[in-house]
Amino acid sequence: MPPRRRRPRGSLSPEVILDAAEAVATDGWDAFSMRAVAARLEAVPMALYNHFETKEQLVDALLDRVLSRFEPPPPTGDWIEDLRAFARAHRQVLADHPWAVAEIFKHPNPGPAAVRIGEHSFGILARGGLSENDAVAAFSGLLALNYGWSSFVVAGAVQAGYGSDEHYEFVLDRFLVGVRSGAEG
Repeated sequence: MPPRRRRPRGSLSPEVILDAAEAVATDGWDAFSMRAVAARLEAVPMALYNHFETKEQLVDALLDRVLSRFEPPPPTGDWIEDLRAFARAHRQVLADHPWAVAEIFKHPNPGPAAVRIGEHSFGILARGGLSENDAVAAFSGLLALNYGWSSFVVAGAVQAGYGSDEHYEFVLDRFLVGVRSGAEG
């Protein structure tokens, strides 16, 4: 049996660890562990703890990394269209990372990227004149729609049109009609 290769001391960084953690998570959360990430890196598990004190910290950093890929579309003069574009962009991040959907739902605020997403949304809703309470409700509803829809799609329920983009757009449109009427009322 050949000797086990070991990673050179000091060659790990948070980014290198997150790359490996993402690869492991993509294969399924059931097998996700510090040991699995370390094995992918050809490192000892304790080496990861120099950068992430707990598995929970590593998961939060990984989910924050996924959410940091959210690219808000440039603002227009229409806050409802900006909210629609926000919803689509947020849903796209979830669609691009189906392995992360359930975990993000379990960890709704894993770090700064989640805060940035919320602030962006609240900025749009403030432009619409919603009260703080109504803005929180609208943002919560939009997240529920996107996480619910994404979970539905990840579960493989997309058949006979269920979970289709066309159906999403229909539901999003109805949601936005309600938000607009709440802002005008």
